[in-house]
Amino acid sequence: MEPADMKNEMVSWLSELKDHQTTDWDSLPDLDLYMDQVITYLERQMRVFTQDGEDKLITPSMINNYVKNEIIPRPSQKKYSRDHLAYLLAISMLKQVLPITDISNIIKHQTGYMDMEEFYNRFRTIQDDTLHATAERVEEEILAEKNDSFNNRDALGMLAFKLTFEASASILAAKKIIRMLTCEDNAQDDQEKDDKKKKNGTDSKSERKKKNSHDIRDEKKENSDMM
Repeated sequence: MEPADMKNEMVSWLSELKDHQTTDWDSLPDLDLYMDQVITYLERQMRVFTQDGEDKLITPSMINNYVKNEIIPRPSQKKYSRDHLAYLLAISMLKQVLPITDISNIIKHQTGYMDMEEFYNRFRTIQDDTLHATAERVEEEILAEKNDSFNNRDALGMLAFKLTFEASASILAAKKIIRMLTCEDNAQDDQEKDDKKKKNGTDSKSERKKKNSHDIRDEKKENSDMM
């Protein structure tokens, strides 16, 4: 491919990224969908993120595994709600850069502070803003290059390295943050469990003491009646 053609193809693709708008909460289907309908809908929504020859971002087996591992709620009568679609869109985007365990933990953490609608709309805004900013920056760097064959190809290669290292550093920082939050959440869960056990233990002791007191009174009354 000639340098000018490579540049034109990249600019065209970047323009598509800049125009992309993730579906907002109110535009997600409000009628529950069966599995095949879910796959068709999600593939259409995520088309811009797929490259030729790459594995699919979502499949029925993936969804079944998310349900089995309690990453998303179980469907009702084999139908998936708006909440399910929001979960699946977020997971499908995040799993390109994060392990599924980290994804599950960060979604659990965030949805502990807000409902699914707020979580999804925040996710959508962050994704679109980041996507548009990156596309604009890459486009500026590509357009700044002249159509000289060697320099143009070399510049694209170095740009690919730069973007890869930036992504790697961002992923490293994201993992660190998620795992810190997860440790804190787990510690809080453990504390709540301990507090509950202590409370139940105290209640049990109180009930046993009360029962023993009743038994003693009953025994005294029985002895008095015998006298």
